[in-house]
Amino acid sequence: MTQSTVAFHRHLGLLDDSSSGHKKSIKLAPPLDWKSFMITSKIQVDDLESLMVKMLRKVDVTPANARDIAWVFKTMTLRGVGHHDIGSFPGIIRNLRDGVFNPRPKIKTVVSKQATAVMDADNAPGTLAAFRMTEKAILKARKYGIGIVTMRNSNHFLGSAAYNLLAAEQDMIGITMSNTLASMAAHGSKDKAIGNNPWGFAAKTGAEFPIMLDIANAYASFGKLFDYMNNNWDIPREWGLDELGENTSDPSRVLRGGVSLPMAGHKGFGLAIMVELLTSILAGGAITENVRMNSLEGNGHSQASIVININHFLPVATFEDRTKEMVELLHNHEPLDSEKPVLLPGERSYTSRKKLADEGIVLNQKTVDELTQLLDELNIRT
Repeated sequence: MTQSTVAFHRHLGLLDDSSSGHKKSIKLAPPLDWKSFMITSKIQVDDLESLMVKMLRKVDVTPANARDIAWVFKTMTLRGVGHHDIGSFPGIIRNLRDGVFNPRPKIKTVVSKQATAVMDADNAPGTLAAFRMTEKAILKARKYGIGIVTMRNSNHFLGSAAYNLLAAEQDMIGITMSNTLASMAAHGSKDKAIGNNPWGFAAKTGAEFPIMLDIANAYASFGKLFDYMNNNWDIPREWGLDELGENTSDPSRVLRGGVSLPMAGHKGFGLAIMVELLTSILAGGAITENVRMNSLEGNGHSQASIVININHFLPVATFEDRTKEMVELLHNHEPLDSEKPVLLPGERSYTSRKKLADEGIVLNQKTVDELTQLLDELNIRT
C-alpha cells in the first residue's frame, strides 16, 4: 500500500451551504473504516462528494458552485464507465488554482426571449456552466413547455449525462450537447477539422431505469482512447488515423499526432455539424478549429441545453406508461447471445449507479496519487 493511498483516505468534512438552486443536500457520512478503505482504495459516494467540495473551496470556488460541480462529477462517476469522471477532477482543481479557469465567474444571460436564452460562462469550469445552463432551460420549459439555452466561453463539460438526468428528475426530457476543440477529421479528410462534439439525452420511464444516451460523434472520445492506451489495448482500426494518415490499432498514435474519425463516416460528421450549429453558432462562440482547450481568451467551448416539458404534451403518468411499454417491447426481442439480453441506453449505467452507491467507488492508483498530491499542495488536513 502506497503512502498516497493512506494519505488520501482521511476523513474530510463538508462546508454547509444552502444557497444553490440544486435541491439535493449532501449528508456527511459516518467515520470511515480506514483499514478496509486502504486495502481496496474504495470510497463511499458521500465521502467522495465531500472531498471534492472541500478541494473546490480551497481554490476559491463558492460553496454553492462547489456543491454543484461536485454533484456533476459524482453523477458522471456513478455511470461506472471509467472515463469522463472523477479521474478528470484533479485537472479541474489545477486549472482553477492556476487561473486557467475562473473560480469566481460571473455567468450571465446575454439574451433571453421567452423559451430561449444565450448565456456567457465567463471562463467557468464547463461542469458549472452546463449546470447553470440546464437550470435555466428547465425553468423556461416549466413556463413555456420547452427551454433552449446556449452557453459560450465555457470549458469541457465532462459529458451530457449529468445535465440530462437533472432535467429527467423534473419530469422533463433533457438534451445536452457541447462543441469541443478540433480532434476529428471531416468525412473523407485526414486533418483535424471539428470536435467530436458530444451530445445525449435522458428521460424517466415507467421502467426501473431512465432512458439515457451519452455519446461523442467520433468512434471513440479522447477519454476512451486514453483508457485504451493506459490499458495497452488495441483499438479497431476504423477509430482513427496515425500521424501519417493511416488507419491504426494503436490508440497512442491517434492521440499523438493522429486524428479521430467520425462514427459511421458521413453520419457522425453530420451529427457533429448539427451540434456545432446548436452550440457555437447559436451561442456566438468559437467555431470548430478556433475552439481552444482551457483558453483565457474567450474562445472556449460552447454548449446547448434543450429541455422538453412532458406535461405540455401529455400527462407524465401516461408518458411513463407508454415508455414502459416501449421498453418491454424492445426487451422481448431475442438476443444474438442468450447470455447477453437486449439492453437499452442507460440500463447499464443505472445498474452501475445502484451498485456504486451501495458499495462505494474504487479509485485507480493514478487518481489516488493525483488527489493525494493536491491535498498536500492545498494544505487540506483533518
